[in-house]
Amino acid sequence: MSTKSVPSEKAAFIRFELENGDDRRKKVALQEIARVYRSGGFFAQGTRNGLELIINGLLSAHQDPKVTRWCLNCLAQMGTRSGSMQSVERVLSQQVGDPEIIAAAVAAAAKLYAGRLDECAALGSVQPEIRTLAALQVTPPSKLDLNGFQITVENADDEVLKLALITVGLNRAFENMFHPRFSNGELVRALGQHDNIIVKQYSVWSVIENRGLSIDDLGIPFSRLEEEPPNVQSKLLQLAAEQVIDHQERQHIIRRGSFLPTVEAREGLAKGLLHQFYDGVHEITLDWFEFEGSYRVKELLAEHFARFGTEFPPYQDKALELLEADEKLKTRLYVGAESTPLFGKLKANDLREGTRDLFADEFDPLTAQLMEKTKLPKKKILMMCASPKDGTPLRLDEEARELKDQLRLVENPKQEIDVTHAWAIRNDQVQMEVLNATPEVLHFSGHGDSGVLCFEDRDGYAVPVSADAIEGLVELNESIECLVMNACFSESIARQVAPHVKAVIGCTVEIEDDAAVVFSKAFYRALAHGQSYRRAFDLARNELQFNGMAREAKKYSFIAA
Repeated sequence: MSTKSVPSEKAAFIRFELENGDDRRKKVALQEIARVYRSGGFFAQGTRNGLELIINGLLSAHQDPKVTRWCLNCLAQMGTRSGSMQSVERVLSQQVGDPEIIAAAVAAAAKLYAGRLDECAALGSVQPEIRTLAALQVTPPSKLDLNGFQITVENADDEVLKLALITVGLNRAFENMFHPRFSNGELVRALGQHDNIIVKQYSVWSVIENRGLSIDDLGIPFSRLEEEPPNVQSKLLQLAAEQVIDHQERQHIIRRGSFLPTVEAREGLAKGLLHQFYDGVHEITLDWFEFEGSYRVKELLAEHFARFGTEFPPYQDKALELLEADEKLKTRLYVGAESTPLFGKLKANDLREGTRDLFADEFDPLTAQLMEKTKLPKKKILMMCASPKDGTPLRLDEEARELKDQLRLVENPKQEIDVTHAWAIRNDQVQMEVLNATPEVLHFSGHGDSGVLCFEDRDGYAVPVSADAIEGLVELNESIECLVMNACFSESIARQVAPHVKAVIGCTVEIEDDAAVVFSKAFYRALAHGQSYRRAFDLARNELQFNGMAREAKKYSFIAA
């Protein structure tokens, strides 16, 4: 089992995906965090703390259900009670109709309460079987009351069976959990023939994850690969790439998998190959990359090439070729090559960091200086978002998503807009977030009233913070040039803070949620084009006018020092 810290390049990539990716990319990044901890790895303390904050922010932003579930799975591995309990209890109270999310929240609560589930009042309404199975994922059986607990496969509902298979996969199940006369492996094999395709998928997943099980415990023969649904194909191919011993059989399955019509299946195969290399696999992968139509599968294959490039020269050549041909693959290549000699070669050949003289051992100093001058200046933005549960819900996730999409569409930007989000921001976290981010633009999205901004307390309820406190924060942090308050009745705070910064933006009265979203994306888009704070403000108001929100445009005010 691994017990080493995650390399910095990979940790940075995971954080970037969580902050900037779409729902699928967020889910994949969260799955990788969970995998790291399940395999005994860990993140450096500062990185772990930052990831926990981001994960709690995602939970507060009403994400895709799969993202929510994997956020909870991560907290069940690396969450802290002080940092995550509020988010977990909120999910338990709000997601009553989704058994998978509830189960993930129970597992997270069991971790945060160290198995003392009776202390968590929010668990009272959870089905007993789901509560016990979820708790087993992170709690030793000796700490739970298991008297009379047993799962009857013939009678158990599908959700209970899925949870039971997860428990087996995590190697947290006790012996004969399904039946006193049958081993857990035998029942896993039987559930491979279940009618529910998600139960079938988890039966394969449990064989992948539990090293105490083997392909002999698989209830689906590889000969039926093409007959299975895509989700089951994906797991079968991942298992085959990682565990089939016979060289010819593995080669045959991988080749078949690379031609399957669904991206989900091929992506599962590419995931299985991420950490696998054997003599002859290149005969499939190099050609597969060329005809593969899915970019996300190509990303996984590129990482595979880089990871094994040092020991297989044709892979090294391919990785260096991809670095020059496709800028978007660079991070994946670095992640794969980190801690290998190829990493340094990739860095040396990275055209964005300097052009290497083919006949010299070092970079040409003049060329390096010229390349340095072409780098865009960076403007750091800290967006603090708060939507207390006793207030009107705000579309903060929509504001963040629209902003991210707009910045991606900027052609020939004059400066890089580096946005950090702090979600569900509590009043006792504000100063910490500002000191960590050192932003030039401090942005608040949430509720406000005359002379106050509303943050959250540890239970998620509104906490008013005075204009004096906001002024003191800005005055004490010299990096802040501009304060943006997308909050109702914030103009009075803007006038109080104005002497300490170049510019402040506030709202005179109540502002509509849709208008706040439009204003933010237009304002930061203009900054990316190199516009001044004043011109960016005017362009944002003009954008509101173009969108039929002329009245809302008049509610924003700009105050210069």
